[in-house]
Amino acid sequence: MKKVSIALEISHKFIKVALGYVQEEQVFVTFVKKYPINHLLEDGSIIEKSELIKELSKINPVVDQEYHVNQLINRVSLILPPHGLEVYRTKQMTSVVSPERIIGELDINNIYNIIRNKKLPVDNELIDIIPEAFVIDNGNVYTQAPLGKVSSAVTAHVKVHTVPRRINAEYSEVVKNANIQISRKIVSTFAISELLASYNDMPKIYFLVDIGSDSTSVSLIGNNQLYATRTFFWGGDNITDRIVSSFNISEVEAEKIKILYGLDKRDIKFDYSVCKTETPEGVFHHHVNELNNIIEVELDEFFRAFNTAIEDLAITYKVANYRDLPIYLIGGTSRLKGIIPYLESKETYKNFTKIVPHSLGARDPSLFALLGAILVEHKYPNTSSLEKATSVTVTREE
Repeated sequence: MKKVSIALEISHKFIKVALGYVQEEQVFVTFVKKYPINHLLEDGSIIEKSELIKELSKINPVVDQEYHVNQLINRVSLILPPHGLEVYRTKQMTSVVSPERIIGELDINNIYNIIRNKKLPVDNELIDIIPEAFVIDNGNVYTQAPLGKVSSAVTAHVKVHTVPRRINAEYSEVVKNANIQISRKIVSTFAISELLASYNDMPKIYFLVDIGSDSTSVSLIGNNQLYATRTFFWGGDNITDRIVSSFNISEVEAEKIKILYGLDKRDIKFDYSVCKTETPEGVFHHHVNELNNIIEVELDEFFRAFNTAIEDLAITYKVANYRDLPIYLIGGTSRLKGIIPYLESKETYKNFTKIVPHSLGARDPSLFALLGAILVEHKYPNTSSLEKATSVTVTREE
């Protein structure tokens, strides 16, 4: 019987839930849904905790007649935003406790216990431990825990994901207070990178740009692994808000206009109307050139922050020829019409591509993290419930 995992993500505009399983390293979705929420989060912080708890409570259990789903949302993989994410690399050795020197689960758990209690160089909290390799006495290297092998000691090379204490506390609190049990926590950009690593058509090194409604993350992926993420608070809502203030229309209408027209730079012979405003002085029509100017002003803001993030990652991790690397766009705002021609017109980077998930029934580019979390749950051990051990030092990955 296939093990079904549940992933939960709270974004600026939606609570997202996905049920799915992994077969032959591919994610299959049995159910996915986005539940609208509005103005409960701002700049990565939960500003209306009680309201968000109510909204989370409403979705449990998930009932959907069309998909024959009646599922209690419990023991979820909670997806955390990558704001303030720091990725560290460390290694830890432990002596094998068995008199016969046979490596067992206790030995591997001892390693994770020690790592979980290591002193971090910043005021972040450890969220996840991702094993990269295990080495035993004879020098053999294993990608999976070498259970049953004979050795007097085993050394694990791992990556450690940490986020600010505030982020961990806020998101955990609202989910727990909605009576939803958290089985593990996964940072969104790591989940996405793992999902993309399972796709045969992805390169080994690239930049991943996740453009949401209120924030954007830019991640460096090397050898199909997440190295680091930079975030800034700009998203599709910035465009919507500027349309609202410029055209004096409702947020709902502004969102429709943004989605319908986007940045329309076609060579057309007439400046067509995109909406109208009724005032006591009469009806005023707003045209496509006005809309283009509004969107371009906001995209200029986006590009400046985006360029700064990429340059910071390239310098920090010594990425040669970074302007030639492919750049993949995901997230709801990646669907904005005209965004790639706009970025290409800057002539700073060469290769922009929009991508959508491969999983049937989940082709929305804002669902990558949910699908990735299901894969991570299948692929990596859950170390979050292990007891803490002694304090040692972790060094930052460079």
